[in-house]
Amino acid sequence: MRHALPSLLALTTLVALHGVTQAQTLPDHSAFDRVLAGYVRGDLVDYAALAADRSDLDLYLERLARTSPSALDLASRAARLAFWINAYNACTMRLVIDHYPIERRGGIAGIRNRVVGVPANSIRQIPHTWDAEFCRVAQEDRSLDGIEHGIIRPLGDPRIHFAVNCASRSCPVLAAEAYKTDRLEEQLDAAVERFIANPIHYRLEGETRPLLRLNKVLDWYAEDFGAEGVVVFLRRYVSPEDAALLREPREVRLEYFDYDWTLNDVAVFGSGQ
Repeated sequence: MRHALPSLLALTTLVALHGVTQAQTLPDHSAFDRVLAGYVRGDLVDYAALAADRSDLDLYLERLARTSPSALDLASRAARLAFWINAYNACTMRLVIDHYPIERRGGIAGIRNRVVGVPANSIRQIPHTWDAEFCRVAQEDRSLDGIEHGIIRPLGDPRIHFAVNCASRSCPVLAAEAYKTDRLEEQLDAAVERFIANPIHYRLEGETRPLLRLNKVLDWYAEDFGAEGVVVFLRRYVSPEDAALLREPREVRLEYFDYDWTLNDVAVFGSGQ
């Protein structure tokens, strides 16, 4: 018995550690997969149908809320990045359906939105769109700005600007599947490729001094593309013909499309395009 005690203690410790590991496992994204597969229609979302049957979204957000912060700290960078991109997109969808159908705000805020041309059904009509801490993730109430600027952007991958979706027509398209740790690289590359394929986000014109017209998002977050800039970044993803025109970034004229804050809603545009 004297010799059995250390072994028993070691076994107990291993069981306890296994229990901690199991408790700290990050949630899988299957429930969010069902949401995205069920309600994303091309580059739009069927918010009315999602609002009528939100059980999978609520289930997923409940799992995100319970996630252990220490589990996230121990996770790989890819796992954390996938987790927080999905969290941002899921919280945004919740914000929309919590206020659906969105209507123009009254008072001073409503006047201000009219002056700057914010559409009546825009996510920006929701009070404190970006700074309200309405979404509980990893046991803390979070705002969309807090998730994006405080957590996702510091992870240092500019491709996130093609993956997070702010529920607006000019937002990069919401993927029809959740981001996954083991497929994150290919999924983020696919997000950039979807962006380039869409002429409301990317358009290259001319030859002698090419004019590159881009989504305004890439102007707002230009610093995230480093010293080489967004033209060099995009050159890796465009066609060989476009890459040749972008070979000398200093010769490329950059312009940015006006940003359309209209809700990316099937009910507005009819069907995904």
